[in-house]
Amino acid sequence: MSDEFLSVARQEIQSEIDSLKDILLVCTNDTQVFEKSIDIERHMHKIKGLAPMMEQEKIGEIARISDIILKHIASQGVLKGSHGTISDAVQKMSSIFGGQINVDTDGFKKTVKDAYPQILGF
Repeated sequence: MSDEFLSVARQEIQSEIDSLKDILLVCTNDTQVFEKSIDIERHMHKIKGLAPMMEQEKIGEIARISDIILKHIASQGVLKGSHGTISDAVQKMSSIFGGQINVDTDGFKKTVKDAYPQILGF
């Protein structure tokens, strides 16, 4: 990828993460995540697409898993524990994108898999 593309993509991902943080400042429970699920999912979807192009596989994987959960919430309704899961996802993506190298993405995937096996199916 060109340096210009990477710069624009980096700005776009940071903007999407910032938007997610802003949304989660006003979402304090699972019901509010359901009410904002389409908006949250739209931001996650962009991150899911851009992150792998920038060799940010961990961020892409977190966004992919979150995207699946959010699509389920949007179509099926409130999902117990979703606020904590999505908040954790955004925090982890932000930390990784900020350069932190010891972010436990495997633990996140296991926690989500254990909490929502019927949704993720992996």
